[in-house]
Amino acid sequence: MRMRALVVGVESYEAGSAWNLDGPVHDALGYASWLRELGLPAESLTLLLSPLDRNRALADGCGLDYRPADRDTVHRVLTRELADERSDWLFVAWSGHGLIDTERSRRLLYADAVQRDLRCLDIEALLALYRSDGAPGHPRQLWLFDACQTHADPATTGGTLRPDPIPRSVPRRQADQHVLFACGPGGTTRNAMRSGVFSAEAVRLLREHPDWRRTPRPLADALRGRFGATTSLWFDGDGDALRTHGSGAAPPLRAVPPAAARKALGLSDRRRLLDALGAVDAMRQPQSRSRVIGLLPQQIAGNVARSEVMRLEILDLVETCLSFRDGLTHLWEAVSLVDPGTAALGELLEVFEGYPEWFTPTQRNLN
Repeated sequence: MRMRALVVGVESYEAGSAWNLDGPVHDALGYASWLRELGLPAESLTLLLSPLDRNRALADGCGLDYRPADRDTVHRVLTRELADERSDWLFVAWSGHGLIDTERSRRLLYADAVQRDLRCLDIEALLALYRSDGAPGHPRQLWLFDACQTHADPATTGGTLRPDPIPRSVPRRQADQHVLFACGPGGTTRNAMRSGVFSAEAVRLLREHPDWRRTPRPLADALRGRFGATTSLWFDGDGDALRTHGSGAAPPLRAVPPAAARKALGLSDRRRLLDALGAVDAMRQPQSRSRVIGLLPQQIAGNVARSEVMRLEILDLVETCLSFRDGLTHLWEAVSLVDPGTAALGELLEVFEGYPEWFTPTQRNLN
């Protein structure tokens, strides 16, 4: 089995000592040690570390080369180096600061983030890239994120939160991608003995159960049993996507093969959907349009390419919703919740009802 791994530990931030974390480097080296025990060659392990001064000797003495976890390095590794490689199994682990922006998207802060320039990684866009033809060489993936998911304060982050633009490509029909977060939205992670509790437990379980790295559902169940309802989980594979949070499960989104969607709908249909959406007041303003996208299931919202050009953003929103059966149903529920009930909203419903593969008829309640 060809294995490939990326492990990131961010302790020291350019913003200053108030942002320091004592633990992510220990977490990263714990993952690295486990991977080396599995037989992963050093050249197949990319290590990105930004250690505190007191942990620098630990990083320097680990016997592995590492680079800083700043914006340029992380972006190059994820969108060029790793995306162009091939493996039978890809493992990615990240420990550091995280947050959720005002559009409810998860972000990870780079080591060179400062308050006036919050450089960060868009997790949903990154995961979408690795489920697409933009990173086609990793059919089986496990991602672990030990980072807080506190909600960003618009008063202090407005205009400063700068998610990295991640390339987009055509989603693959099959993407065996498994993702675990140390906590759910709004939650914070915990440290014990200068190590993240989540990371330490994940490494322990993976050491005891080597097969769980390839079939991570038992790992997720074990972590959830250890931490209760604080662990969030994505499963995505074989055309199905299922998100669970705590003990509850959201209904799965069933994917429509891109080729089938293109064959079923021509340019005239797409223009009809685009024009109907563009006429709705809620879709014409950037703020309310972002709110609509934020209300969609994460599997859809995370695949929408954001743009300052209204028509381009709505076009990509349509294309993304057409990638899922009942995708237009989810879009309708979000638009009708934000729009006050204009005439254009009623016309949009009539258009959506013409596409039963993607839209389940609903009651005509526009008030």
